Amino acid sequence: MRKKLLTCLSLLSISAIGLAQTTFEPKATINANTGANPYVMDSGHIDGDAYADIIIGTLAGNTVEWYKNNGDKTFSMQTLISTTLTQVSGVKIADLNNDGNNDIIATSFNGGKLVWFENNGTGGFGTEQIISNTVAGAGSIVTGTIDAGTTIDVAIVAYSDNKVVWFSNNGSGVFGSEQTITSTLTEPGDLDLKDFDGDTDLDVVVATSAWAAGVVEVFYNDGTGAFTQDINSVSTTGNTYLFDVSFADVNDDGVLDILVTDDYGEVAWYNKDVSGTYTQTIISTSMANPGTATAADLDNDTYNDIVVSNGGTALDDLVWFKSNSSGALLPEISIDNSQHQVFAKTINDFDNDGDLDIATVDYQNNHLNWFENKLTTLSTQNNSIQELTIYPNPTTNSLYFKGNITEDLNVSVYNVLGKQVLNATVNQNQALDVSKLNNGVYIIKFNNYNSAYKFVKQ
Repeated sequence: MRKKLLTCLSLLSISAIGLAQTTFEPKATINANTGANPYVMDSGHIDGDAYADIIIGTLAGNTVEWYKNNGDKTFSMQTLISTTLTQVSGVKIADLNNDGNNDIIATSFNGGKLVWFENNGTGGFGTEQIISNTVAGAGSIVTGTIDAGTTIDVAIVAYSDNKVVWFSNNGSGVFGSEQTITSTLTEPGDLDLKDFDGDTDLDVVVATSAWAAGVVEVFYNDGTGAFTQDINSVSTTGNTYLFDVSFADVNDDGVLDILVTDDYGEVAWYNKDVSGTYTQTIISTSMANPGTATAADLDNDTYNDIVVSNGGTALDDLVWFKSNSSGALLPEISIDNSQHQVFAKTINDFDNDGDLDIATVDYQNNHLNWFENKLTTLSTQNNSIQELTIYPNPTTNSLYFKGNITEDLNVSVYNVLGKQVLNATVNQNQALDVSKLNNGVYIIKFNNYNSAYKFVKQ
């Protein structure tokens, strides 16, 4: 039933957008002089307008920087959020104190700190508030409701402590003591947080970067924040230096898979079989040193494409793989080959035109760049919704609609399991509130137009 529903929704979306072709504009440099060695980044709404902004953290420059999206395809660097964290190795955007404003979370690798900065709603940030200063090798950050509450909690890897930990938020940005997800892995380098087993709570996948001995493991949440390791490992052999891991529906079957990059090897994804074991599929790429891999629908056909960035110094640094209706990936397409070591990227609709763009950091050259998606619709079967787009996508709190809309919109939202989670009638000039949805991928169906699109809640 789930696959049937998702297939129907996908067909509806394809009938709405027709055939499309995706190309990217050449690299546009936002800042050619960021703090030294920009290493991590995120995007989201910082100053209360409808355009997604960008946050970066620098490893040698020790800065947390934010760039205002001006709404005209340009960005402006704002007052630095922080200059006192040593080796910024993680940044994340989330509303930690439940005031409707997105705050900034950051980690200091050399300082062992996890901190957050309160946003006043217009992009003005307070001083750092310490969540913990005893997490040796604090690195990658994920956020979500981990325990039985409704507030946004925080989990991070502690590379030097050989553990992954999380902190419970009381809803006001006040955090409890460190709680352990695992302390059995050597040099955990990256993690992700999603409902992998479909029981409505958030699970964790971890990749370790231990040289020539990296592993990928899943930890299941019992709903209260207590985690149990999967009896089957995702991957234990053939890993030289694992760099990036995420939950993603790579083959578009409505079930989450696991997407992994090995900086000295390959890009691969893992499907969990009925038996509970994992099957690996290699994504063939020309990159000798893939850095990050992200699943995202770049061409608005409801199928998840894959974007891969380069972690090495060779000029082959940003490519994408189009997914087709059978869940297979077509050969790689180059987006750019002019950067050196893209250790981080963020995908968002920066120009609010209804398709996903890409922003990157160039570690060697201290550049922040973005690439505009020039999605072109070649034909449209349903002229009544020809101009309809949704934005921002991904979104945190609200979805907006624009285009040739002549009446109120009757919308239904479905999760990846095909369950309806929201139904509403939205005025042409109103936004749809999706803030109460869990983070993940959803299908929004426009009932009075017989059309559907995919969006991401983050």
